[in-house]
Amino acid sequence: MNQLEPLEPEPVPSKVIAQVKQWYPNAENLVFKPLVEKLVWEVKFDEGANKYVSLADSTKIWETYRFSGESAPPKMLALVEKSAFRGGTFSVNRDMIGAVAPNEYNRLIYNLHGSDYSFNWVYVDNRVAGAAFGETLYWILYRDMSTLPQKAQNFINADPQIKYEGLELKVDVNYKKSYEVQVSFDKAGVKTYATFIFNDEGDLQWFSRAFNEPEDLNGPPNYDKLPEAMQQYLDSSKELAGFSSQPIAGMQWMAEYRGEKCYWIRYLNNTTFDFCDLQFDKDGKLVNKMYFIYFQ
Repeated sequence: MNQLEPLEPEPVPSKVIAQVKQWYPNAENLVFKPLVEKLVWEVKFDEGANKYVSLADSTKIWETYRFSGESAPPKMLALVEKSAFRGGTFSVNRDMIGAVAPNEYNRLIYNLHGSDYSFNWVYVDNRVAGAAFGETLYWILYRDMSTLPQKAQNFINADPQIKYEGLELKVDVNYKKSYEVQVSFDKAGVKTYATFIFNDEGDLQWFSRAFNEPEDLNGPPNYDKLPEAMQQYLDSSKELAGFSSQPIAGMQWMAEYRGEKCYWIRYLNNTTFDFCDLQFDKDGKLVNKMYFIYFQ
């Protein structure tokens, strides 16, 4: 994680431009987009015939991908074609700079049933190490709590029993932001971690089940009926056709904390073993979803 410090009030501070030029001295046509105001930027640039995208601040380049003319790695396409999530289209293939052949790190846009997702593919040591897609395009880790919306800070500070540990800014494919905050607390003498998700205004949307963790993951869920909005989403979701959730606490749970509640549910495809994690707020509105492709 990183401790970030605001810079001078320039549209793009010279220190940030210098970081890009240090690593890519022949970079041209730089286009900056602020992701964390006055702290972190997405920068797209050209170097010769290649086009790149990086995350940058005043001290370093966080990550860099090169846009590739190929639609997608053939091994990845073959895996997706066998999965329950086949049928979508790939575009905007990016290869991570620094990967050594035969290793591959790719980030692509995957359109499935009319929705765009960020697809991340990792192939290491001649085997698949990861294949998943969701709405998050960038993950930015840091310790400083000051960039968290004040409303969210007040919520966390209101409980003296929990300790702030760090946060992750998530930027989705439409550049909408949310904050995933990790805290810890003492639970029967054991240090326990929990996660909160806040939107860009600082409103609480979701939190993990650590505060009321089920004693038996094979026991029943702790609710009798799903919120109507949540049930409607699950019933109408095209990508979950052929998926089901086992009626046990380990697959679906209502988290509770300080009078708030939210929901988590995992759907599993019984043929391909692909699965999907979905998070819903107290009213049953979708907060986040992530799809995982099974591999051996």
